[in-house]
Amino acid sequence: MTQDSLLNTLIALQPAMQLTAEKLLHSEADAEDTVQEAVIELWEKRDDLAHVLNLNAYAMQTVKNRCLSLLRKQHDIATEKLEMLDSWNDEAVIAEAALIEERAAKLDRMMERLPQVQRKVVEMKYLKEMSHDEMQRQLGMTSANVYTTLSRAISNLKTMMNHGR
Repeated sequence: MTQDSLLNTLIALQPAMQLTAEKLLHSEADAEDTVQEAVIELWEKRDDLAHVLNLNAYAMQTVKNRCLSLLRKQHDIATEKLEMLDSWNDEAVIAEAALIEERAAKLDRMMERLPQVQRKVVEMKYLKEMSHDEMQRQLGMTSANVYTTLSRAISNLKTMMNHGR
């Protein structure tokens, strides 16, 4: 098989290879990487491909094999992370998690005590990650009012924290 004919075949097969990889991996980015690696592998084996009877099927199987290897690797990493999490059951981690949960509950209580518009602005800014312009449009406020309301809300929250309320 000549280099040109292999190149033409791989170019023609790339959309099908991409679709197969996306179906198996459920990730466009991972699929693109896998197809590129498969094409490189086939290119490096170009001298041995003369003996392959069905290059299309061989190329598709190469992509499938690379996808399965990636899935196995991801599974192994996930299993490793779960095992690591299981080993973190010591008292310090449990105490830290309890402290974080306690602080979150305290913050929730403080948020409830804010005036409604201040609470809404804080939620939009920090929970919904909205820009000042988006907040301005949604609340029907000027940019200066949004900024002032947010500043007052943060100031009120700091005061509540410092006074242990």
